[in-house]
Amino acid sequence: RLMMARPYVITISSEKGGVGKTTLATNLAIYLKGLSEDLPVTLFSFDNHFTIDQMFQLGKQTPGPDVSRLFTEKSVDEQVVPGQYGAQYIPSCRNLYDLQQQVQNVGQLAETLSHSQLGGILIIDTTPIIDIYTRNALIAADRVIVPIKDAASLENCRHLAEFLQQQNRPKSILRLLPCLVDTRI
Repeated sequence: RLMMARPYVITISSEKGGVGKTTLATNLAIYLKGLSEDLPVTLFSFDNHFTIDQMFQLGKQTPGPDVSRLFTEKSVDEQVVPGQYGAQYIPSCRNLYDLQQQVQNVGQLAETLSHSQLGGILIIDTTPIIDIYTRNALIAADRVIVPIKDAASLENCRHLAEFLQQQNRPKSILRLLPCLVDTRI
């Protein structure tokens, strides 16, 4: 069992849409729970397509906690809800884009997570834009996994590496994962 002061954070990111970020995030969560039922696995997305919510929610979802509250309230633990497959998740937010002004800096999520009781592994799915939420997810990450499916998605990795470097984060936390590879390239 993994015991930490805060969860080990895996951010799934790419500036390219359609490369499999959400698929990777959800499959990784289910895989990790399959490896160890006792391992706490929490998942959320800054992409408001609600795929994670639809896949993991138990029963009918009622208004309540959501990812926007990670930037307005200090308690991450109150945002987490139990989900399918033994994983837990933080529900998405329909108006997340409109709430960007609430985010004060790129280290806000990391700071919030440092006060949480989560433990285990936290998987963050991001949008295909390096917006304030994605930047926060990158800063909070212990590992960033970038799904690559073509030359364009590989080229976009440079922007993620440059951002990490500007923030004095080691590029070594960045890992490329070929998926949906077109053998013609």
